[in-house]
Amino acid sequence: IGHHSTSDDSSAYRSVDEVNYWDKQDHPISRLRHYMTARGWWGEDEERAWRKQSRKLVMEAFERAEKRLKPNPELLFTDVYDEMIPSLAKQREAMWRHIQQYKEHYPLDLYEK
Repeated sequence: IGHHSTSDDSSAYRSVDEVNYWDKQDHPISRLRHYMTARGWWGEDEERAWRKQSRKLVMEAFERAEKRLKPNPELLFTDVYDEMIPSLAKQREAMWRHIQQYKEHYPLDLYEK
């Protein structure tokens, strides 16, 4: 319905009316819910129970994730290219300089080694 990523501005190729249409009137999840409700396969009780269980599962996953160490910042630079390209090496150096300059904001002991 919206942006594909944080660097994407879908308003450049999607009108507000189109976004509203899909979000409010013809959303695939809403269509499925209406279809299932019309056939007696789904109702308010199932919806309430599903939402409660889903929220519980998400919160449990958050709790587990918050206990883990954060990924090593170096991974930002090792998952795209087989070999480090010069522009990426400069970005990596700049990141480490920034982290060292503002280390009080980057407790590296909370990150994987």
